[in-house]
Parts: sequence; C-alpha cells; structure tokens
Amino acid sequence: MKISSIDLQYICQLIHETHHLSVFYINQFGEIVFEYTSKHFQKDSRYAPLKDHIRAYPYQTTPSVFPIFFSNADFNFFYINLKMDQQFLGSIIVGPALSSEMSDTNKINFYVEEQPIPYLHYQQFLTISLFVYYLIYRQKLNKTMVIHNNQELKPIVTQEENTILELSNARRNFGVHTNLYYEKILLDFVKNGRKEKLNELSNYSIVGEAELGVLSKQSHLRSVQNLMITGIALICRAAIEGGLNEETAFTLSDFYIQKLEEQSNSLSILSLMEEAIYDFTNRVSQSNKDKYSATIITCQHFIDNQMYGEITLDHLAVICHLSPNYLSSLFKKEVGMSISEYIQQQRIDEAKRLLTFTNYPISDIGSLLNFTDQSYFIKIFKKFTGITPKQYRIEHSIKR
Repeated sequence: MKISSIDLQYICQLIHETHHLSVFYINQFGEIVFEYTSKHFQKDSRYAPLKDHIRAYPYQTTPSVFPIFFSNADFNFFYINLKMDQQFLGSIIVGPALSSEMSDTNKINFYVEEQPIPYLHYQQFLTISLFVYYLIYRQKLNKTMVIHNNQELKPIVTQEENTILELSNARRNFGVHTNLYYEKILLDFVKNGRKEKLNELSNYSIVGEAELGVLSKQSHLRSVQNLMITGIALICRAAIEGGLNEETAFTLSDFYIQKLEEQSNSLSILSLMEEAIYDFTNRVSQSNKDKYSATIITCQHFIDNQMYGEITLDHLAVICHLSPNYLSSLFKKEVGMSISEYIQQQRIDEAKRLLTFTNYPISDIGSLLNFTDQSYFIKIFKKFTGITPKQYRIEHSIKR
C-alpha cells in the first residue's frame, strides 16, 4: 500500500461523493473503522443486514493483487485488500450497487422506496474498481485478468448484445432450449475430471434451469426425465473420453437412469442429476490420479493451480522435497514428457478452452498464460495443435 490512512479516507470519501456508492473500511480485526454512506441508505431496512454481511465476509482468505467482486441478493460489491510489507491491514469495500440489467419494474419499486443505491453496469463497476486500486497501489491492472479471476464479472467477456445474463433471461422468459455454450463447458469439465470447477455452472448448466425443452407433451415430469436421461448419456460419453473405464461408466449410467425413473418430482430429478455429474467427474479425476505416483500428482496439482503464474522446476522440487534433476527424471519417466513440455501442454489446453468459451483477445490469452510474447504463444500453440490460435477459434468457438 502506497498511501497514508488520511489519504485513504479521502479517496473513499471522493468515491462516495462521485458515484453515490457506499464505502467501508474494515480493519484486520473485522471492525469498521470508517464508512461513507448516505442518510437515506442508513434509514433503509436493508442497511443493517447488508452491513452485517459486509462485516462478516472473509476478506483475508483471498489474494490482494486485484479487486474481488461478490454479491448479496441483488446487490453487488467489490473489495480491495490492504497490505503493507505482506501484513494484512484490512479491506476497502465499495457497494452495494444494483445491476443495470434489473427489470424496469424492480427499478421503479426501488425508486418508490427512495432507494439510494446506484444502478451500475458491470463494465462501469469494474472501471471504478480499477481506479480505486490504482489510487491505493499505483498499479495498473489488466481488465481481462481481473475479469478472469472474478466469477461475478464473467458476463462481460461476451459481446454486449449476447451476454450470458441476457441469454439466461431469454431462457426464463421464453422457454428456449438448454444453452449449448454451458453444456459444452460442463462436458469439458467432466471429461477432464475438473470437479472443483463444477460450482461455476450451477446456475447455467444443463440441469440448472426449469425450461429445458419439451420431450413429452403429456407429462412435464416425463419430459424432464427424458431430458435428464439424454444428459446422463452425454456425461457418460464425456467421462469415457476422459479415461474412465467403459464398463464402470456404462454401469453408472444404467444406475442413474434407473434412479431417474423412480423420482416423482422435478426437484428430486435435478438433485439426482447433479449428484450424477459430480460422481462421473470425481471418478474421472480419481482414475487419472491413479496413473501416477504421489510426487507426480503433487506436481500436476501445483501446475494446474498455478497455470496463470510462474512455474519453475526448482519450485516444484522444493514442494516435492527432491532435487531438481531427480524430479525432472522421475516426471519424464512416469508422464512420458518433460516438465516444461507438460506445463506447455496444460497451458495450451487452457488456451483452447479460453478460445472456445470466451471472447478474450488472443494476445490477452497468451499473456494471461505467461507466454513471453504473442509470436511465442502462436508457435507453441501450433506445436501442440497443428494450427494457429486464430484458426482454432474459428473452428471451435460457439456463437453466443
């Protein structure tokens, strides 16, 4: 942190007066040191519970290298952790703000209640966060990096007229079919055993909406059952492609289809479907783990978790309590490629997902994944795929 406490308070005051946003400073002990909120908001019935939520949020458990966004009901916030010499000093919390995508009816209701909470689009709220971060740390942040590390901001990575939120609203209002975009992401997670990523799709996956299409006009329950049976078949195939034993996969498929037939309401069907997705994904993950020793699995986990950061052989050796030379030899023997090649492959696989599922500029994708420059990124990408990132995006991206 590069500013004094007096300057920090002044910055918070200006943010409040300029954007009519509430601003709080909570110290490392969870105490609100100061706040800037309007009198109207303080009289509002939502003020006390929102303040309690702000006070209880676990700010210290997350990184402080960028603003973090979170939501409570319809209210959006971001916070910036304050550190000096690696010591946590507390957090600046800005919000609440209301999403500009709310319906006109809801906006009217808030205005009638004289709700003093501004309506801000994600892009505007993001820009404010970058501005506050710069004032505190004198560091310019890349928008794409901040978006990538904030699930709350994912809707703005698509074109404005085709945002995920708008598509979700369309599904709810008009009953269109399941979003192929999210279905493909879900199947990719199952195939790669990425069970830790499944929560990101809980609101949008092929089991997350009621309007899933109609496969039976005689019975809504029968229609949902038929759709989920189709989903089980897709998930089963993805798991087999990910390395799960075929007999195990088909046995699981039969089990869950039989259980689906026994359900008597849509809620229990969707709950069972969610259980099946986690089961298949977990088994794929476990089957992949069983292929290697504990040392190699430790390396792979670290590489997967630090894909967007710097990864060195020396660091991996320290984690595994082995010499760099021995670890390098062991990794090559078990995995069949060098550690550097494996890291490149994992980053290219991640680049393929970003090219398919986002509109991030190709140059930003290379930069995010720690490639030194765009030409090097293109060279390595072509080495593993045979084509350039641009060609891959043209062939694989889904129109959203």
